[in-house]
Amino acid sequence: MARRSFLTICVLWIVTLLLSLPAHGKEMPEVMFILDASGSMWGKAKDISKMDAAKEVMAKVVPALPNGLGVGLTVYGHRRKGDCNDVEIMIPSGSTDRAGLLSKVKAISPKGMTPMAASVRMVTDALKGREGETTIILVSDGIETCDKDPCATIKKLKKSGIKFILHVVGFGVDQQGRDQLTCFSEAGGGKFFQATDAESLLAALETVKKEVEIKVEEAKTTIVKAQTKLGKLKIAMPESSLKTQGEIKIVRTSDNKVIKNAKPESEGTHPLLAGEYEVILQFNNANYKPASEAPLGRFEVKGGEVTEIRLGAMVLNRAKGLGDAAEAVVILPAGTDKPFVRNDAGGNDYYLWKTKPLPPGTYDLGVVYGRSPDLFKVVKGIVIETGKETVVTLDSGIQLKPNPQIVSWQLTQSGRGECILKVKRRSDNDYPLWKAFPVTPGTYDLVVFLKGMDEALPAGEAIEIKKGEVVLFDPGL
Repeated sequence: MARRSFLTICVLWIVTLLLSLPAHGKEMPEVMFILDASGSMWGKAKDISKMDAAKEVMAKVVPALPNGLGVGLTVYGHRRKGDCNDVEIMIPSGSTDRAGLLSKVKAISPKGMTPMAASVRMVTDALKGREGETTIILVSDGIETCDKDPCATIKKLKKSGIKFILHVVGFGVDQQGRDQLTCFSEAGGGKFFQATDAESLLAALETVKKEVEIKVEEAKTTIVKAQTKLGKLKIAMPESSLKTQGEIKIVRTSDNKVIKNAKPESEGTHPLLAGEYEVILQFNNANYKPASEAPLGRFEVKGGEVTEIRLGAMVLNRAKGLGDAAEAVVILPAGTDKPFVRNDAGGNDYYLWKTKPLPPGTYDLGVVYGRSPDLFKVVKGIVIETGKETVVTLDSGIQLKPNPQIVSWQLTQSGRGECILKVKRRSDNDYPLWKAFPVTPGTYDLVVFLKGMDEALPAGEAIEIKKGEVVLFDPGL
């Protein structure tokens, strides 16, 4: 009779505890049982083993759970002796397979250690990112045998932001066990119950009895979600790339209407009606010249969802004076001649070499000098990654010693004949013939054109340009 009374009280307590679970966001609550299957569970609880008592309680509790309540089962110490890693989630939280859960419980045979903290950690790791709160019910008949400071472990898990409540049932534990398990429940935001003490168990039930009906009704309330027509477009770029940006243009493609000129931010979110939009970056140019536009593409915004555009950045790091003659800096998709964006100096190179936001991909960096329309690719194959800065360093190049006879000169790769750089003077002066020009390390040939001569004059062969060096070349004229 005592045995039946004890089991009945356990069943009533667990059912009442489950019915009193909070309904966050009016979602049906979920519960995860963590059962002790350490060797000590063969000990007696009245006239049967603790393990058999737990199985009988579970056999009564699980079928009586409210419809829609998700359940799960984790067991420790059931497979190997002396193994603190013997923890297994047999049924994930949120399952509706109650028959399968009871089948797993029935087959448990106690063997091993008592890694309670590791069990709670494994369960909470699986709950990361969930919106709803999961109630964990840990049933144990002893103290932790694996973690040196299990209460601190549970406190840390609770502070991590994972949404859970931990209730603990001490199954015939001594004072040391009660103290430790009480610390567990307090750290986990729940309550401790001593299963062998019917009077204290009934007192605990009285404290939750008044909340049971309201909470169950809230959990059972049907939620009908109305689909919003509003979505969000999120545009993110490294902070360092903001200085070169004007407004970001967001264009509705259905009627080609500019819906928003958005301020560039490292994390900018823009509410929009569901639909397709074209997003255009605007790169600032100096002296009040119109911004250079760079289309990012077309993006679908869906109601109730966030469409993300995450950019990387190209950081242009050049040695002092190198590239001062540049009239334009051009960034092109690798291997193409179609610019993604072109920044023009127009007499002021303030924005020319600033960090530039770019979609992930591979690019070439080109430069235009003087009034020549020719574009010369200075660095090829630059990889841009989402959310990261890619530093492009220009620290090697060539500069000619001034000579009044030279009207233009060009640099080619030795043995290949590919023109790397062509520099012409202006009609009224010799700018920019004697400036320093960035060139990637390598071996080059140089020819010059003199006043009154139509043919190129070889002035240097196999000129070696090393990284970090600007070669000052004297044509010897």
